[in-house]
Amino acid sequence: MRRLSTIAPALLLAVIGSIAPAGSSAADAPSVVKLIIKPLLCVIDKEGASCAVTFDIRWKSARPGEYCLNDSVQPSPLRCWPLAQSGQMRQERVFSEDFRYWLAPPAGTEALSEVKIEVLRVGSTDRRRERRTRHVWDVL
Repeated sequence: MRRLSTIAPALLLAVIGSIAPAGSSAADAPSVVKLIIKPLLCVIDKEGASCAVTFDIRWKSARPGEYCLNDSVQPSPLRCWPLAQSGQMRQERVFSEDFRYWLAPPAGTEALSEVKIEVLRVGSTDRRRERRTRHVWDVL
């Protein structure tokens, strides 16, 4: 006990703080899941009504488990992978509004990873925006 008292108090606290409690383990740590979807953006011109896109969907997890890919358009999962650590799929889709994909456990409502797909509309039907504007320095 005499040697313990000679250790600097800050060092002693650092050593005690780094010791994990008896009940904790690596299985208690939250799983890190990365969801990658390409493309993330669809650009619609003023004559277009919707986008037709093929999505490349990939995911990877730090731990193997059962994961399901969901989207905000359909109530049921698009696909589930039993006891997997990574997965991939392609999906063709026609859409006109923003939506999102997320990866979650089969019965879970909490998303482990989420990606938003956005629709950008370019062009306007307002004729004032189509007119050519002149620069301030253009006097001729």
